[in-house]
Amino acid sequence: MVWKFLSKDISAGRKKVEIRSVCLPDEFGNLKRRRVTTCWNPSRPVFSKTPAVGCLVKDKEGKIGIMVSGKNGANIKIGGFVNSIPYIFVAVNSISKIPRSALLKEVEVELFAEGNLIFAKEK
Repeated sequence: MVWKFLSKDISAGRKKVEIRSVCLPDEFGNLKRRRVTTCWNPSRPVFSKTPAVGCLVKDKEGKIGIMVSGKNGANIKIGGFVNSIPYIFVAVNSISKIPRSALLKEVEVELFAEGNLIFAKEK
């Protein structure tokens, strides 16, 4: 897979998929599904009908996760949070099965668990 450097330690994949919800850990460590959309006006964060987009990201140790951001560089609004944010890094099992399989389709990876979160490593 071709990786594009975002910073010194983080590389991103080129393929993007639409993401409508993510599972985030709550205060007890349980994964809870939350709605996520593109937020066009950061000063007034509200949900829109435009879904967020996600791509694979890899750190310097080779651990692969997913970066969720807004379409066309916009912020995202996550259910349960008051403000909008530019992006969020999540584990592989934090998104739905169809977008996950679309992202991992062309990459040979092996999955491993850290607690109740699943990450990937390239073979």
